[in-house]
Order: sequence, then C-alpha cells, then structure tokens
Amino acid sequence: MKKITTLNCLLLLFFNYQSKAQLKLKQYLVAAPVMLVTGMIDGTIESINYHYEDGFKLTCPNANDQFWNPAVSWKNKYKNNDPAQGQKFIGSTNVFAFTTDAYHLLRTTNRTLTGVAMAYYINQSYREKELTKKKKWLKIGADFLILTAIRTVGFHFTYSLLFRKQ
Repeated sequence: MKKITTLNCLLLLFFNYQSKAQLKLKQYLVAAPVMLVTGMIDGTIESINYHYEDGFKLTCPNANDQFWNPAVSWKNKYKNNDPAQGQKFIGSTNVFAFTTDAYHLLRTTNRTLTGVAMAYYINQSYREKELTKKKKWLKIGADFLILTAIRTVGFHFTYSLLFRKQ
C-alpha cells in the first residue's frame, strides 16, 4: 500500500507541474531514461551488497559469483585473488577497479550516466533565457523532483521487485 501511495504522490506532483508550466516532455527524452537507468543500477548495487544470496542470486542463478558477489569479487583486484600478492595489474586497485568486479563496474557506470544527465540538463537549462530568475529556480526545483522520482522508480523496480529479498 505504501508503494502505491508514494507512486500516486509522485504522479500528482508530475501532473500538477505539467498543468502549471506546460511541461514539454521532449525536454526529458535524454535525462529521464538515463535517470531511470541510474536508479536501476543503484538498486542492483544495493541488491548485490545487502541480499546477494537471498535476492539477486535467486533472480540470476547463473551469475558468476566471482564477478557479482561482493563478498568474494573484491579479491579480483589482486594477483591470484590474494591481497598479499599485490595488484593483479597496474591500476587494478584504483583507476581500473571497474574492470575487476560488478560492484565497481556498476558504480562507475552509474556516476558516468549521472554526469551525462547533469551535463545534458545544464546545457539545456542554459538555453532557456526567456525565463525570469524566479521561474528558472522553480523549473530547476520541479525538474529535480521529476528526475528524482524517475530515478526512484528505477531503484524501486530493481531493489524491491526484481531482486527483492525472498
């Protein structure tokens, strides 16, 4: 019931903003799907971290534990999976950690996509010169709420539905 109430509130907020500001859906063609995906990635990260065996692994039984399970995959950065032997290759413990396990790959992808959405949004907002300062801040606030709601839907889909704890 709580899930439905939250979604209804977000939809009401969206439609309220749409009617007041004559929302142009075209402006969300890039940012909205990107934010949905970042939410889904974040939900996956949280799922593999907090209920790998009783959530993620049940949904993806063929997932390679050595890559996906953070309890063991963190060792992929080291020679023979042994931290005492040092880095597996130059940069495997820092700049190239994203190549060693799902956790770091998903986090890097998430940050990259969030940066893309922000850059797109900032570039788009820069072009809106006809708005007064007050209206621009109201639009930024409303856009923030809309994009955050979309990201939350992506997170909820993966964490609470797709990889839910059994």
